[in-house]
Amino acid sequence: MKLKSISSTSDLIIKNLSPIIDRDYVLYDIPNHRNIGDQLIYQGELDFLSRLPHKCLSSCSVSYNFLPTPKTDLILLHGGGNFGDIYPLHQKFREKIIRNNLDKEIILFPNSVHFRSQEALAKTAAVFNAHPRLTICARDAVSFEILKKHFVNCKVIALPDMAFCSNYSPTTKPSKPLAIIQRTDVELQEEDLILPEGDFEVIDWLTFQDSLDEKLHLYYYSLNRRISEFVLRLLNKNSIYGLFPLRKQKEFINIGIKQLSQYEFVISTRLHGHILALLLGIPSIMVDNNYGKNKRYFKSWLPEMPNSHFASSVSEALELYEFLKHKNAKEVKVRA
Repeated sequence: MKLKSISSTSDLIIKNLSPIIDRDYVLYDIPNHRNIGDQLIYQGELDFLSRLPHKCLSSCSVSYNFLPTPKTDLILLHGGGNFGDIYPLHQKFREKIIRNNLDKEIILFPNSVHFRSQEALAKTAAVFNAHPRLTICARDAVSFEILKKHFVNCKVIALPDMAFCSNYSPTTKPSKPLAIIQRTDVELQEEDLILPEGDFEVIDWLTFQDSLDEKLHLYYYSLNRRISEFVLRLLNKNSIYGLFPLRKQKEFINIGIKQLSQYEFVISTRLHGHILALLLGIPSIMVDNNYGKNKRYFKSWLPEMPNSHFASSVSEALELYEFLKHKNAKEVKVRA
């Protein structure tokens, strides 16, 4: 389904998920790290769930899951882009929850699926197919087909990213023409490592910068984690950010909003750099990652979304940006 507005995107999620989340629940695998994209997904999940009359009885991240038995028979698992064998920590946690809770209903918020190994795919499918009441939301058409083919005992629903359930506004008027949000992890394409010079800034999320402030935050995060793991394990309690967090999801998201608000236009190799730009009303070009996740998502949902464009590489995106700027395409409304 090609979506034409932010509101139609959130409406589709609400229409499909509201009827099946029909009682109190627990929410697991919440991100407690500095990737702003994952925090946007989590906030979207919270904003969606706030529309329902049911309560969250417990929540946790991978780091602090010490409460053995949920006090409900409905478990919700955080969505995102780590379903597969690239990020084993979260996949193993997901499978542990599924194996240990065969008597409970489990719903996975929208995920992108990618396995490099067919053996790993088969092992994961076996775990999921052994569960009698499991629903997986697929975040793109390719993920949907993989899940329908291999996860035959699971209910599969195609839905867009949960970040679209939130509303945001820029914090300032733009003062710079263009930002390239360039990821610095294993998903970056090799061809995007070297970029031409131009009137733009190349930067990843500010939370990933090698600054003194971020180094201090990392040190404090590590200290909080060591203390929190010890204490919470003793108390058999769950937590998301530990006992003494300095930043939670809203602080991370505000950093991202402040970062993007400076620019008239965004090119992003991160899916949620593009999504946040759209939510802020900033024209954006999304660039693919090195295994096609971004392209799959764009083709599934965003070709008809205003101010939303796609390019296979950053160099191609820069050419498209120049074309859109000079031709003043009707769908591109650069903020004054």
